[in-house]
Amino acid sequence: MDKIIAHRGIFNNKIKENTYLAIFNAFNNQNIYGVEFDIRLTKDNKIVVIHDNTINRTSNGIGIVENMTLKELQKYNYGSKNFYQVIPTLEKILEINTNKLFLIEIKVSNNSKLFSKILLDILDKYKNKKIYLMSFNKEILNIIKKQNKNLYIGLIYLTNNIKSYKYNFYVLYDKFINKDLINNLINRNKEIFIWTINNKKELSKIKNKINNISTIYFISNIN
Repeated sequence: MDKIIAHRGIFNNKIKENTYLAIFNAFNNQNIYGVEFDIRLTKDNKIVVIHDNTINRTSNGIGIVENMTLKELQKYNYGSKNFYQVIPTLEKILEINTNKLFLIEIKVSNNSKLFSKILLDILDKYKNKKIYLMSFNKEILNIIKKQNKNLYIGLIYLTNNIKSYKYNFYVLYDKFINKDLINNLINRNKEIFIWTINNKKELSKIKNKINNISTIYFISNIN
């Protein structure tokens, strides 16, 4: 069985991305190995689940996430007319009863030290969960890695030129993968995630490209 990671949950016109319902439904889908979602820090130092740095696209409100408090952010609907959803906190998502993988992308600007401290304090309460942390931002990954060596940390790449192998796993853009890159990481005992796959045809094409290796995770839009 392919290790499919639902990208921002399972969402559609009614149930929107990165909402509690989208993530909950994905965790309860028997074909899903885990769920990927994004986190950001609010003005009052709460961690919320949202991809963009503003709420303009994903809610009926307007504003910059880091300039708003949790209370302000939760005034708006991040779902649809029929499925009203407030913006979820990280804790709300981590409370979901599942043994599946939480793949968390950290979206950070210039507050890596503060963000990492708050995040580590939260994660300390969920040691029984299978949590992987990833980001484009090396600074916050290195801070977290230094503070807690037990956490699984991964770097997201938009290139096939990997220069550092100190992370636990690597998240590779599907357009840049090749057999040599995959084999190099596997030989170094690194876990591999490939993003973002939109359908079964793309998945089949990528699997053939990498010799159908079964140990790789596929971050997929399965809306």
